[in-house]
Amino acid sequence: MNAADKLDLKILVVTDNSQVFSDQFPDNIITMNFDHWTEKLDEISEWSDRFNLMAVIGVDEESILLAAIFSQYLGIEHNSIESVMRTKNKLLMRFELKKARMNCPWFRSFSIEKLPDDIIEEINFPCVIKPTFLSASQGVLRVNNEQEFKEGFQILTDLLSQKKIKKRGGEEANYIMVEEYIPGNEVSIEGIVSQGKLKILAIFDKPEPLEGPTFEETIFVTPTTLSGSMQSSLYETAQQAMETLGIVKGPVHIEVRINSNGNYILECASRSIGGMCSKILEFQGGMSLEELILRSSLGRNIEKSNLSDTAKGVMMMPIKNSGKLKEMRGVEEAISVDGITDLQITIKPGEMLDPLPKGDRYLGFLFAEGKNQEMVIKDLKNAWSKIEVVTEDT
Repeated sequence: MNAADKLDLKILVVTDNSQVFSDQFPDNIITMNFDHWTEKLDEISEWSDRFNLMAVIGVDEESILLAAIFSQYLGIEHNSIESVMRTKNKLLMRFELKKARMNCPWFRSFSIEKLPDDIIEEINFPCVIKPTFLSASQGVLRVNNEQEFKEGFQILTDLLSQKKIKKRGGEEANYIMVEEYIPGNEVSIEGIVSQGKLKILAIFDKPEPLEGPTFEETIFVTPTTLSGSMQSSLYETAQQAMETLGIVKGPVHIEVRINSNGNYILECASRSIGGMCSKILEFQGGMSLEELILRSSLGRNIEKSNLSDTAKGVMMMPIKNSGKLKEMRGVEEAISVDGITDLQITIKPGEMLDPLPKGDRYLGFLFAEGKNQEMVIKDLKNAWSKIEVVTEDT
């Protein structure tokens, strides 16, 4: 909303929840049940005609498909519904990447009605098991042997049986995906696609090892320290993925594993990075990621928009134990650490904490900047060490 205001744009927010900024923009919000979106089509169409709607942007996993549907209905340029589905469904994505002969792990899909003993003969260890539709590493587990597989299969079966998860996944909630574990360093790519061509805005290095059993993403740092040739290689991999999946427009967030066999696409989302992580991205002229997304959506050229070269990082503060949050101690001490620029807590006292693989949230976000990556990482870890999470047993 701030980026739209800065660009003096008329913007409509379609949401399934009340928003903290609702009172500020009473004429710019339509609240609706995403499952019954047809009920609001006339209202959205009327708004589109009155203000000459030029772009529809999905800002998270819950809204990207709806953005494609609205765009098709209104005749606005957008990624096809089919291409967006390929980014939302991990199994569909794997099929497309394999068909294009891109680096791809072996993978299988199994019904949760199957018994683990009936599946064992069809898989190899170590492997990763996960739902096909969840994000933020929810439900993703590495298993190294038969016993871990049986335990992990039960954990995912319980997760997929939850009412809210079943509603979100629909038929997909009846399946578990098993794929080869890919070792190596992991990076995230933030980019924007225009007329089928990808522009990489930033590469996030992930200094913490992501080797399982859960895949909790904690520290992201940018600019990357990867060599120029490695960055070029990542661009080629990401561009090929865009073409393979059919993404021709809008923001993308891509997770890649790098090892001696090449680059492996782990995830490819047709949206920008989640949470508050985009706060560490600042571009030429002080532009934010959100401003670049809006500019590109309006057809403006962003090719010369480059990331600032100041080392910046964010830590997504992980949830380690389940329970009801009582308080977070040491916040002032954490903020006072040299290099720390901000700390945002996103879970309130009294709310339930649920760690991965069942949870899908973080305690909040720590931000830092400094002369180099090493300093930023050190400051983030130092600040995190000051914080004590106090929970009540339930």
